[in-house]
Amino acid sequence: MHGLIFFYIRKFADTVSSDTASWSVLRSTVATSHEKYLPSGTYPDSEAIHLLESLAASANEPLPSVIEKFGMFLAPQLLKVAGQYIDPDWSALDLIEHTESIMHSMIRSTNPGAEPPVLDTVRESPSELTIIYSSQRKLCILAKGLIRGIGKHYGQELTIDETCCMHHGSPFCTLVVNTEKHDTHEEAASLYDTIEFDEDDAEMVKDSSSQAVPSAQSHQLEHPSQIGSYKILNDIGRGGMGKVFLGHDEQLQREVAIKVMHSHRAHNQAARKRFLNESRATAAINHPHVVTIHQVGEHDGIPFIVMQRLEGCTLQKYCAEFSSLSVGEVLRIGREVALGLEAAHLHSLVHRDIKPANIILEGPKKHVKIIDFGLALDTLESSSKVTDDGSIVGTPAYMSPERVNGDTIDAQSDIFSLGIILYEMFSGKLPFEGESIVTTLVAIARGHAEPLHTIAPDIPPLVSSFIMQMIAPDKADRPATASIVVKSIEEIEKQLNSDG
Repeated sequence: MHGLIFFYIRKFADTVSSDTASWSVLRSTVATSHEKYLPSGTYPDSEAIHLLESLAASANEPLPSVIEKFGMFLAPQLLKVAGQYIDPDWSALDLIEHTESIMHSMIRSTNPGAEPPVLDTVRESPSELTIIYSSQRKLCILAKGLIRGIGKHYGQELTIDETCCMHHGSPFCTLVVNTEKHDTHEEAASLYDTIEFDEDDAEMVKDSSSQAVPSAQSHQLEHPSQIGSYKILNDIGRGGMGKVFLGHDEQLQREVAIKVMHSHRAHNQAARKRFLNESRATAAINHPHVVTIHQVGEHDGIPFIVMQRLEGCTLQKYCAEFSSLSVGEVLRIGREVALGLEAAHLHSLVHRDIKPANIILEGPKKHVKIIDFGLALDTLESSSKVTDDGSIVGTPAYMSPERVNGDTIDAQSDIFSLGIILYEMFSGKLPFEGESIVTTLVAIARGHAEPLHTIAPDIPPLVSSFIMQMIAPDKADRPATASIVVKSIEEIEKQLNSDG
């Protein structure tokens, strides 16, 4: 455990009035060769637990209660230490949402051997956040104390609903955090309050049915007048890594989409590397079904990516508008996605977040463009991976079982995700569903999907059989490559055309 925790356990002990809770007494209960705990060091977890156990005994309180109180005490202390990594405009939920990247900056980047807990978050709304916590330490009680301490620091009352817990046999803990009371400080509102942008709408896409910018309140978000040589026309929105602007290329007289990394994250080397990975991964692919990267650069020290401006809509929006698509159209879309993935995989790049929101149907013929390689993994260079093994990154409903289980990720993970999309397009429902993120992940891990032909009996049997093969829980039962998927769909299309 990181030495900072030991440092603050001592401060926490000093706040307890009982003489039996003094640091010298607590320290004597731990068998260790260390004369002192340095904040920059790393020490056995067991020693921290023994200290807290002794403190609980001296205070005559249950250990869980003391651990949660310690978390509440610890939160504002850590916020002081992490001050340079915290955006002053964040709310309590914003900070909790970015805790993983802050830990990367403070701990993992300086001490690669440290093992902070794996945290993944999904922002359900500006007032609700779901957290998946995984750690062999099983200190979810401490996590809850930290969350309450963060809420208190921000003047917000937070409610925590623990829907599953490792202490009860679950593989991870899930905490649903809600804001009950708005911030009492008269400070700038968080970004969630100043811009309404659905991250499931593609960041660089111009809706061909309208000239309007997707964000109804995008004018409220300040933007520069110029980025590099590009004139900024408007805000399009923002994602987890950065803001997206509509720009104009004066030299070539064309509109472009410019993704600019959040300034408060640019100093985070891990986040910066991940952001640049998106541009390099996508720029390396020259294919009609993958979005084109025009330029990668920096503006006032902040990385930016210039991409082609697409005119169309996401597959997600298209399916919502046209609930019943022909077999031929679904197969055509699936084949074009597979062609784009084939090009990426030939560059040894796995997308890792294939979902309807990352597939654009461009122009009147609805040609596929795959976007957002921000989670792309270079399979040839393991050192380029910027997320930790076992962390859950991406959209749960379209994840492969190996991603849920923390196993090795390769091209077949993208194939599984494409199979999920095709299953959903044909049946109108996901093959693996749950009432929460956790139950969805458990359903994927168990791998028991209802056969497509039982839900959509009108689908040709060879189509249903192939899609079920794509979403097989065992990788050995899936198509081995995207090239095989392309050829298989082409053969199915020929067979259906000859029968028809």
